[in-house]
This record gives sequence, structure tokens and C-alpha cells, in this order.
Amino acid sequence: MGTLFSALDIARAGMLVSQVQLDVTGHNIANVNTEGYSRQRVEVTTRLPNYRPYGAIGRGPAISDIRRIRETFLDQIFREQNPALGRTETIANYFVRIQDIFQEPGDTGFSAHLSRFFDALQDFANNVEETPVRVALVQEGEALAQSLNEIAKQIYLLESNTNEEIRNTIPEINSLITRIAEFNKTIRDTEITGKSANDLRDNRDLLIDQLSKIVAITTRERDDGQVEVLLGGVQIIGGNKYRTLSTVVNPSIDPTRPDFLSVVFSDNQEQAIIADGTLAGLISIRDTELRRIKEELNEIARVVAGSINKIHSQGRGLELYGNTIQSTISVSDVTIPLADNELPYSINNGSFQLLTYDNLGNLINTLNVTINNSSTSLTDIANQIDSNPYFSASVDADGYLTVTPSSGYSFRFANDTSGVLVAIGMNPFFTGYTASTLSVNRDLINNPRLISSGYSTNIRETGDNTASLAMANLRSQRILSDSTQTADEYYQSMIVEIGINARANLDVLEMERSFINDFNRRRQEVSGVNLDEEVTNLILFQRAFEASTRIITVTDRMLDALLNII
Repeated sequence: MGTLFSALDIARAGMLVSQVQLDVTGHNIANVNTEGYSRQRVEVTTRLPNYRPYGAIGRGPAISDIRRIRETFLDQIFREQNPALGRTETIANYFVRIQDIFQEPGDTGFSAHLSRFFDALQDFANNVEETPVRVALVQEGEALAQSLNEIAKQIYLLESNTNEEIRNTIPEINSLITRIAEFNKTIRDTEITGKSANDLRDNRDLLIDQLSKIVAITTRERDDGQVEVLLGGVQIIGGNKYRTLSTVVNPSIDPTRPDFLSVVFSDNQEQAIIADGTLAGLISIRDTELRRIKEELNEIARVVAGSINKIHSQGRGLELYGNTIQSTISVSDVTIPLADNELPYSINNGSFQLLTYDNLGNLINTLNVTINNSSTSLTDIANQIDSNPYFSASVDADGYLTVTPSSGYSFRFANDTSGVLVAIGMNPFFTGYTASTLSVNRDLINNPRLISSGYSTNIRETGDNTASLAMANLRSQRILSDSTQTADEYYQSMIVEIGINARANLDVLEMERSFINDFNRRRQEVSGVNLDEEVTNLILFQRAFEASTRIITVTDRMLDALLNII
């Protein structure tokens, strides 16, 4: 039956429960600003009653568990969306830097330099005999080349930056993997003894959240409380065992950048599948966006330089070449057909001419050099030229053609129907054919009178401007994008595309942040600490504690009265 002492026991149990509830509530309030913390709640049940013939007499409350309030479904949805936010944030940040590189629109951008260069070409066509105009053309050509050089340099540095960020992200991933595995072991060892590991689980979940933003992962929890983490369908964490990642140099990513890194598993060097997340964003910027921009810049440089050089190489200036000249584009194998050497410009069946002049300016010899697309090598060309008594020609070990006129004579090139002069870089206005290597021919910088202005074989016709007009007219010719765009239109299309992509990524970023904020809000509604609610609970548990003490006070008086009767 119930006794006064059983009433004291019930009061004691009530006080114990209230005290624990107060402790847990205080723990919640103290961690209101702790990242990743999930509020906890004391699960209270009743102790087994004392059964008597007239019924069961309750024995007061008991604590069954201290439960962490967490919604697994919301965690899964959050971690599925989190990698997209990481990727989009990374791409959006890099597009801001890409736009800063081009400085468009503006007076210092490539478009302005291209316009000024064609303006200088037009002035040159109107005043081909004026040396200052020729000097101005060289200067504008140098400014145009340097503008592309600088953009290419900044793109190169941005590629290097993303590559280093990829390298530096891997230790962060490995640290998270290692710590999650360590928490797995600690949580298992703690819970296997029947103890609570709520705070440890919070810490582990926070690490998993952080990892999910860097790489796309999937997780599943085992019966023993440990989690398994998979990357691209491959398990990287299983209990307290784990696999780490590393980077290896992979020249196949971009032949022009042999320092680019791939992400592999450290234990077997297999390629890791990085489908989403911050790391995927870095890889996308490096291998897709920057590569596309670099290729488009190189195409501008190649086509503009090739179009100018095609005209310039066959023309002549106020002076002819009286000394040795050398090609500016090397050939990898001088003994095989030029068409098999992967030169930047195509070669056709045809020929080109070398016109020889005496010291009085009279044309005294015309040498036709024939080109067979499928058989003529650079050595064959050198032999054809060298067989003429007015020239000596050779090919050096680096794959360059050298031509020297006989003493007392000068020469020029003309009537190239094969494209060889452009392909190997003979008498060009621009040397180089990529954005990073483009420059003005050093011979023209030293002597602007060599700049081709006309095609006439009579060098006394110094006013002939047919070649200079042809170069100036390239401004309005559709020489890029399969002959559908001018150079300026192609460049402007590239800038517009960059702007559209930047805007689109910002829009996606805003949407992804909205999703993540919504899921976070919903998670906080479930797991977060509400100070108003916790303070209310404090008052409630305080009143419960006071009520239990009141039972003890009343019981004590009853015992005292009973003892006085005895």
C-alpha cells in the first residue's frame, strides 16, 4: 500500500526529473548560437506502479531518454541541394573576375584597341608614303597585340588560381572525411553502452553538411549509429574506415597546361567523380569556361593575324628585303609534308613567288616555288629556293626557314596561292598566332618602311596602296565564325556571352540560396532553439520542482504529527 515514505519517493522522483529538465533546458539556451546544435528534450515516462487489490498505485515519473530533436528527411534534402549552392557560388564569383579582366565597355579594352588599329590601317592606306603614319600603325599593332597578351595572361593566372584552389580544397575534404570517421567511432562506442551521444551527433552532422557543400555526397546511417558516406556512388566513409582524395598532374586535361590537376582516390589513383559542389565549380571554371574563353581569344588572334599576314606577306613596302629573313612559325618535322605538321593555317596546292631586284630597283628575276599539299616539305621549299642563283636558303634544327638574297640584290614575296607564306610566317605583319604570343614583326618595328603597302612589281610606284587598302577593308569583312562575323562582332559576341553566363549564374545563385535558406529555416523550426519556448519551459519545470518539494513539506508535517501522536 501507499505510505508516507512512498510519497517522499514520488516527490524525490519528481524533483529529479524536474532538475534534469532544467539542466537540459539550460543546455539548449546556452547553445542557442552554436552552429549545428539541435535542441534536446527530456523524454519522461512513469515508473512501474505498485499493484494492490484495489488498484495500481503510481510511483512517480522516470526519465526514459534525452532525445535530440532532428528531422532526417530535411537533412537529406538539404544535403542534396547544398552542393548546387557551392558550385553556383564558385562559378558566380569567378565570372565577376572574368568580367573584370576584359574591361568592357571601355577605352582600355580590346575592342577599343581593335578599332584604333583599323583606324590606323585606314590612315596608312591614305598616306602610304608617310613614315610617321607607318610608325603609328606599328604602335597601334603593338597595342592591339599587347591587349590580347594581357587578357591571355590574366586568363592564364585565373586558370592557375582555380588549379591551386582545387589542390587546396582536397586537404579540407580529407580533414572532414577523417573527422566524420572519428566521430563515427566515438558515437558507436558511446551509444553501445546505453549513453546519449546527442552533441557528438550534432558535431558529425555539421561536418557532413560542410562536406556536402564541397562535393556531392549521399549518406545512410547504420543500425549502430555510424554513417556511411558515398562520393559518386563510391563509399568514402564506412564506420571508422575511410578513403581520402589526392590530386595528380594530368596533361590530358589541356595540352597547353601540363600542370592541371585531376582528383583521384589516394589508395588506387582512380578518378573520383565530382558531380557537384564547390570543387565541381572550380573544375568547371578551369576546364570549361576559361578554356572556351581562351580558345575564342586564340581564334581571334589566329584569324586576325592570319588575315592581315596573308595580305602583308605578298605585298611590298617602300623598301625591300636586302638581308636574311627567317620564318616566324616553326615546323615540327621539316622532312614531311607541311600539311602533316599541324600548322595554324591551311596549305593548298599552288605556288608563291620570290621577286629579285637589283640595286637600281629593277626586277631581274622571278622564282616560282611550287607547293604540293600532299608531298612538299619545308626542306623541299628550301631546296627550290636555294637552287636559284640569287638566293641561298636553309632549314635550321628548330624548324625555321631562312632565306638570304645574294649580295647586291633585294627581294620580296608575291602571288602566294598556296598559303605557305602565312602558314610558316614569312614576311608577316604579326608574329605569333595565339592571344599570348601575338606581336608585331620585329623587322617592321625596326624599319616601318618595310610594311607592305602595295602589290605593284614596280617599286618606284611608292604611292601604290592596294595592299594597305585590302588590310583596312578587313574591318568589315566576315572572317570569323565560319565567315559569318567580323572580328569586332565575334569579340562582342564573346563578351555578351560572358555577360549572359554571369547574369544566369547570379540568377541561379539567388535561387539556390533561396532553396537553402528555406530548408535551413524548416530545419531550424524543428531543431533550432527557440528562446521564448525554452524560457517558458524553465518556468514550467521550476513550478514542477517546487510542487515536488511541496509534497515533501506536506509529508514531513504528516510524519511529524504521526510521531507526536505516538
